[in-house]
Parts: sequence; structure tokens; C-alpha cells
Amino acid sequence: MNTADLSSLRPLSPREDVLVSVCFGDLSSEPATFDAIATLAGELESRYRFHEIIIIAEQRLQDQYLSLVNRIKNLRILTVRDGTAFYRKRVIAAEEAIGDVVLLTNGAELAGIDAIEMIERADDEQSAVLATRRTRIASRSFGAPLVLLGRIAGFKVDVHDLQTHALPRTLLNQLLAHPDPDLSLRFPPDDARIPLVVLDVDPTITIERDTGLRRRLLLLQKLLVYMAPRMLMAVTLTSALLAVLGFSFGLYVLGVWVVLEDVAPGWLTLSFSISLTAFFLGFSIMGLSLGLQQLISRTYRDSFDGVVSEITQVDLFGQVASDLNVDEERDHLNSQKSTAP
Repeated sequence: MNTADLSSLRPLSPREDVLVSVCFGDLSSEPATFDAIATLAGELESRYRFHEIIIIAEQRLQDQYLSLVNRIKNLRILTVRDGTAFYRKRVIAAEEAIGDVVLLTNGAELAGIDAIEMIERADDEQSAVLATRRTRIASRSFGAPLVLLGRIAGFKVDVHDLQTHALPRTLLNQLLAHPDPDLSLRFPPDDARIPLVVLDVDPTITIERDTGLRRRLLLLQKLLVYMAPRMLMAVTLTSALLAVLGFSFGLYVLGVWVVLEDVAPGWLTLSFSISLTAFFLGFSIMGLSLGLQQLISRTYRDSFDGVVSEITQVDLFGQVASDLNVDEERDHLNSQKSTAP
């Protein structure tokens, strides 16, 4: 269903059954950005009775956003310390949001997205809605390794994805409970318990992409960190193989020493030293890798619910309450007595 169809189905009266929060982790103070936010606030007010807009501002820049107070209803401006990381601001905004559906976005992407459509789909389908721009040509030399890196680390990484997400409250709480919410709110975890809907934006509208090298390097470093468990597994297997090869080579050297009488001078000593070194290094690295994996398994706790979905639902409590209801049993007995001859 396209945007026009959704717009035609939207009721004229504001919805009162859902609270919507729109969060801006970082916002430029340009007049065009303020106008776009004011327009969005008008759309929210006409569509939802209960809504809020949250802006995270550094202390030295908080005065630049005061002009929005008189233009936007239900505006919350939260100040943070100067120099707070961009993705940390997004986490703070998401933590402060009280909505049933939370939209995380920025001023640069407002022109290319349909915020109301993303909120509606997140609420109706109870899925994370991610804005993407598939028609944008990305560098294959950089995009493919980054996607592979994200898959290994356990995240759905795509260079086409924007920073705008619409999340129902249940999924937002799960992402905030992730060990690294900065990363999980940018790249959704590759988990079936986090249903994801990808929404293409209008390709004709120019969207300024994030060019901050520091932000990208920070995300890359976090992805590399989350590769550690799988990298440790590979290190464990290779070190175990090295230990087996070292031990086997040592048996071979011992057999040569027992069977053959004429051996080149120094070969036995050098070969045995090599086999012993290989076995010691392989065994030691394998032990360290296993120990680190044990520590990671003890400290890491999966924050997501273990159940993906329930196909059939049975209201057992409702049945028991109906069967044990004294009033219903009494009415049933009275009706039987009245119909008895």
C-alpha cells in the first residue's frame, strides 16, 4: 500500500488510543529545519491527540532551540553535556520517550520520509520500520565488506539505510536493553524476534547523509567488538588444529629416532623443538580462547525474549474463570430448575 492509499484511510479525527513520540538526537538550528519540524508537529497534532517531540541539545547550544517552544506543542528539550556522542544522544532520547510508538529521526531526513506512515505501520504491524534508499548507488568496495562485517557481528547492516526508525514500545525496550543500545538503535540485531519492515523513501528528494568520520569509525569499532565471540571460536579451532599437528609431528620425530639409526645431525633436536613449540602455542592459545569465551558467556545475557511468536493462542484463564464462576453456575442451575416439570 502506498502513501496515497494510507493518507486516504486516515481518519479525520485524531486518534486517542496511541501515544506517539518523535525523537531528534541531533538537530541543526537552521530555519529550514525548524520549519520542517513545525510542519511535522502540525501533522502529528491532526493525526494523534497524544504526542510529543523530544529534542536533545547540548548545554552550549540549548538557547538556539528556544524559539521552537512557541511554535510547537508538546515539545520537550533535554540538555546533555557538551561533547556527548551522537548515537548516545539518540539513546537518551529513546529512553526519555514515553510513547507507545517512538520515531527516531533527524532533521536532514525529514524531507524524504513519511513520518506518519512509518508510525502507522510500526503500530499496526508491531514491527520495527526502517527507512532506506535503495536507489542510492553506494560504493561496492566499502559496502559489501561492511555488510559482511555486520552479519558476522549479528546486526543487519546496509549502507542504504537511513537513521530513521519507527519502533513500537515493546521492541524499543528490547533494543534499549541490548548490551550496546547505541549500536542496536542504529543497526537492528539480526534476530527473528526483531521483525523488521524496510520502507523505501522517495528517491527524487535529496537527503544529506551523515559524513561524520568519527561517528562511522565508532560504529565500525563497535561492530568489530561484537565479532569477538565468533573470532574466538575460529581462534580456538585453529589453535586446536595447531596443537594436534605439533603433537603428531612430535610422534613422527620420536618414531624416526627409534626406527632410523642414521639421522642428519641436529635434525632430531630441531624437529622436536619445533613440534614442542607448536603444541605448546596451540594448546595455550586454545585454553585462553576457551577461557575468554567462558567469561563472555557469563557476562552476556540475551535481552530478547526467547519466544519469537505464538501461532495459536488459547485463553485458558478465561475458560477457567468461566467454569468456576459461581454466578454463572447458579444461573445455569436456576434455569434448569425452572424448565424442570
